[in-house]
Amino acid sequence: MNKKVVIFHTTFGTVSPVEKAFKRHFPEVQLISLAEDGVLPEVIANNGVPTPAIIKRLIGYAGMAQEVGASVFVCVCTTLGMAMRDAQKALSIPLVMIDAAMLRKAVTLGNRIALLITFPPTERASLAAAKEFAKEAGRENVLIDIITVEGAREAMMQGDLATHDRLIAETAHKAALDHDVIAFAQVSMLDAANLCRDLKVPILTSLEDGIKQLEEYLA
Repeated sequence: MNKKVVIFHTTFGTVSPVEKAFKRHFPEVQLISLAEDGVLPEVIANNGVPTPAIIKRLIGYAGMAQEVGASVFVCVCTTLGMAMRDAQKALSIPLVMIDAAMLRKAVTLGNRIALLITFPPTERASLAAAKEFAKEAGRENVLIDIITVEGAREAMMQGDLATHDRLIAETAHKAALDHDVIAFAQVSMLDAANLCRDLKVPILTSLEDGIKQLEEYLA
C-alpha cells in the first residue's frame, strides 16, 4: 500500500512551499493538503487561544487522515500546538507539528535561543513546546526568547513580501548579537531566513526540519 501524509494549513500561502519541500524529500509518498483559513481569525478573536470548536475541527481533519490510511497528520500552523495535543487524545494516528523538529534541535545547540515569530498568538504555543523539548533533553536552563517581528505580518498581509522578509532579517541580525541560535517559527519566514546566511550562529527553519522529521513515520 502506498504511504500517505496529510498536512493541514491555516493559510493558503504555505501550501505551495510545503508541497515542494515534501516532494523533494518524499517523491513516492502521496501528500494530501488541507487548508482552512477561518482558524486564525477565530484564534485572534479568542485572545490568541484556540477555541474548543477549533480542537473539534482538528479532530475531524485528523480523523479523516486516519480513515484514508495516512501515516501521520501534520499541522503547519504553529499557533495550534496546544490544540494539537488535545486533539491527539481522540486519535490513534500521530499528530505532528511542523516546528517540532526545529525546536528540538534549537534547544540543544546553545544556551540562549532566539525564536522569531510574526504572529503574536504563536508565542504561547511555541514557548510551551520549546520548554517541553528542553526538559526532554535535560536542558531546562536554556533561555528561550520569543521575539515578535513588528510589522512583518502586516506587510505580508498587504502583499509586500520584500518588506516582510527585510524586517525579519533585520531582527535576526540584531538577535544574533546576543543569542546562540536563531530559529524562524513560521513556514512563511523561509525566504527571510535565506537572507541571514551570513550569520555565524545556527539558523533553523521549521519547514526543512519539519519535513525531514516525517522519515520516522514513513519508514
